Amino acid sequence: MAKLRENQTAAAAANQNVLCLSSANDSLRRVLSDQTVLISDLRQNNSILTSESQQLQMEKSALERQVEKLRRERTELSLTRTQRILDAYCPKTGDKEERRCNPCQRGWLLSPSNSSCYLVITTNNYYEKKTWEEAGEDCRQRNADLVEFIRGISYGSTPRRPYSYWIGLRRTSGVWKWVDGSDLTESYWIHRPYDSTDCAASVQRSSPEGWRAEECVGKNRWICEMKAV
Repeated sequence: MAKLRENQTAAAAANQNVLCLSSANDSLRRVLSDQTVLISDLRQNNSILTSESQQLQMEKSALERQVEKLRRERTELSLTRTQRILDAYCPKTGDKEERRCNPCQRGWLLSPSNSSCYLVITTNNYYEKKTWEEAGEDCRQRNADLVEFIRGISYGSTPRRPYSYWIGLRRTSGVWKWVDGSDLTESYWIHRPYDSTDCAASVQRSSPEGWRAEECVGKNRWICEMKAV
């Protein structure tokens, strides 16, 4: 009888061990399954990251090529601009490669003070004449601005009737100012400006030199000015 109990106890213990081992195996299977899923996710993420890395590398290479292209274009533009400036101020003489430099660009005139250069636009075509704003923009495209008054300026031949040339003087909030922001301190008005005429034009006439205030939307010839070199 005692032997039977001993056998039963041993059998129960063995059965318990089997249950424990079975439970442990189930836990290990779940862990293995979780690890398998995790590894699969990691591989998928790694594949995505690899693809993204390759895409970024391609974009980086494309940007580097674009930067290099822009750098070359900037260098070429700089050389072209330098060449234009050289040709404008130091044109070649005759068929020779020699250059003769001037304080003003080709086509511009040196002011009596030798401090600035001016360009007189003398178009007779009404559609080529400009408003005050348009004239100023044309000068800025030439790296210049509308002229401040220059006494003794050369307009060319004296016409049968006087022409108006926009200059860099405008009335803002009731105050006449030059395009550089400085106030008008000395004036040469032919007639007292009307309230509706806020832009100044130099009148081409034999004598005396003078200004006329006109509506800014009017069409006139104009004069550009830049510093001499």
